[in-house]
Amino acid sequence: MSLFGKMNKGGAQRYIGIDFGSFELKAVQFAPSPRGPLLEHVYKVPTPANAIKDGVITDPPLIGEALRQMIADGAFTAKRTVSAVAGPTVVVRQVTMPAMNERELLSSTKYEAERFLPYSVEEAQIDAKILGRSDDGQNMDVLIVSAQKDLVISQMAALAYVSLSPAVIEVEPFSLVRAMLAPDDAAFEQNIAIINVGASSTSINITKGGFVPFTRNVPIGGNAITKAIATGLNVSLEEAEKMKREKAAILSQRDSEPVAPTVTRIFNVITPPLTELVTEIHKSLDYFRTRFRGEVIESVILGGGTARLASLDAFLSHELALPVTLADPLGRATYNPADFPADYLRDMGPALMVATGLARRDLQIVSPQLAASA
Repeated sequence: MSLFGKMNKGGAQRYIGIDFGSFELKAVQFAPSPRGPLLEHVYKVPTPANAIKDGVITDPPLIGEALRQMIADGAFTAKRTVSAVAGPTVVVRQVTMPAMNERELLSSTKYEAERFLPYSVEEAQIDAKILGRSDDGQNMDVLIVSAQKDLVISQMAALAYVSLSPAVIEVEPFSLVRAMLAPDDAAFEQNIAIINVGASSTSINITKGGFVPFTRNVPIGGNAITKAIATGLNVSLEEAEKMKREKAAILSQRDSEPVAPTVTRIFNVITPPLTELVTEIHKSLDYFRTRFRGEVIESVILGGGTARLASLDAFLSHELALPVTLADPLGRATYNPADFPADYLRDMGPALMVATGLARRDLQIVSPQLAASA
């Protein structure tokens, strides 16, 4: 299966966008309409414990049963899905290669990928797309995408368990861009960092013009914050998760309001993992600036379930010296207010970046250059 994917050529259809998160499974479904994509269904269920590790579904039947519950309880009607692979073995790399045609590129990509893949090409699902050619026609920029086959195979097994048919399995950075930026957005041609803070890891992606020349996954996320609360306050992981959602906040010397002692204690114990996360984000942004000299990162979009941690956006803005916006992928969606209260969608939004971008895969092209693959 192509990681860029071939979609329906006969017009837009309904697809279920499924985000296989290590903490939650999330799904979104749109319908085509004259006013643009119409939001029909949104739902999430807990991911069974230890059923997904580093992006690989280790127990497809167990995940399949969770999918069955989500599809039924969320009243989803589509039978075809769009999902994404993510994790430390997903590689997206922009390279310069001698000019060649598409057929030659297919055979040459494997040898080019051998230089930077952290696993053998025999284990890899590899795809490539020509981004553009040099003025003299001698060279071309190519986007190479790779994922370990286990990630793709395990998703297909879980989907087959509940008789769902995958239309596309792509890499997560593309869905993030599609969810947050449209070609007519003023920021579309700027370098924007999209940071997706999940439960077990954080993906740092930099996009420009619909492409993602840089992506990096670091093993720090909401779980690290939960464990810090559990250890520091001597409570169970379940209680720590509840405290993170209800009481955790990032404090600042600029805060003038009195703070409850518990909030202060929580902030003190979560500071180390937050500091580690900021360090890794700094490393990623600095690497991008070095790799693509002259390119300036204009702003940050912050998403993922952990993005709802109080004041995390302001904290990152201060630490990175960049504007940070909390992701609201459904903010411009067309929907029936009777079905989806605006506050509900806004609260859920940061965690729905991936699923939203996936569900819109056939309803919104990321960029003109990718139109052929859409």
